[in-house]
Amino acid sequence: MMMDGLRADTLKAAVAEKNRLDMDVQVHKVIDSTNSWCLQQCKTGRSLPFACFAEEQTSGRGRRGKHWVSAAGANLAMSVVWPFSLSGRRLHLLPLSIALAIAQTLERFGMEQVQVKWPNDVYVQGKKIAGILIETLPVREGSIGNRNKKGVSVATVTGVGLNYDMSACRDSALDGVVLTDICEQLAGQMPLPERQDIASSLLTDVVLTCQNFQQDAMQNLEVFRTHYDYCSGKNVVITLDDRETLSGIAQGVNDDAELLVLIGGELQAFNSAEVSVGAACGAGPS
Repeated sequence: MMMDGLRADTLKAAVAEKNRLDMDVQVHKVIDSTNSWCLQQCKTGRSLPFACFAEEQTSGRGRRGKHWVSAAGANLAMSVVWPFSLSGRRLHLLPLSIALAIAQTLERFGMEQVQVKWPNDVYVQGKKIAGILIETLPVREGSIGNRNKKGVSVATVTGVGLNYDMSACRDSALDGVVLTDICEQLAGQMPLPERQDIASSLLTDVVLTCQNFQQDAMQNLEVFRTHYDYCSGKNVVITLDDRETLSGIAQGVNDDAELLVLIGGELQAFNSAEVSVGAACGAGPS
């Protein structure tokens, strides 16, 4: 379903009002990938921070080189570029913080049973509704606009794919993952929230998370642990970078946001892996 196009001026105004920030926001009709476009803009010295949306991506990317598929004008593809100081030593906590921001955005629009699947997918009622891809690169001197450049040494490009209307393929599974979308989850709510309103809230919430990240990172981690951890207590299959697979029971995350899994009586920590989730430990068939 082709929706009305997103309006850059409305998105920019939302950031100015909620985040008190004059930030450039671009909306592209068609590009290869919002993250790829933002990375290229950073390399040319574009002033930070900034954001871009795309109505259609021809080469949308997910984690581990996966392709993100989306019908033109039906969903939301967004990337936000933000400068950070490496001295904060907490950037490994950013994916869960961003996922938490998306989850809370969805809850405000009336969605229930919203959870975060480690490290950075958002699920609603057991189905995937959003994914995140975060990439980093060094910041070029003088590219931070009017911000104080002291201690700023890296830019993060946070790409978010959020399903608004997947009616053409929501009953199918992508890599074994069942998908859902906002229209399906809020089918009983009339009128449905406009895609523009979702985009504005998503953008301002992600920007707010970036603005407050250094002081809120550990608190965000604790909120994830206590309220949003989709994997905890479930049987999981871990696929490592060398494609080795391990099976165990997820036990939450440690203070470094590493996934803890009980495997053969031994608690192991993982900072990078693909995770497939089964039933809760001890649960029978339903």
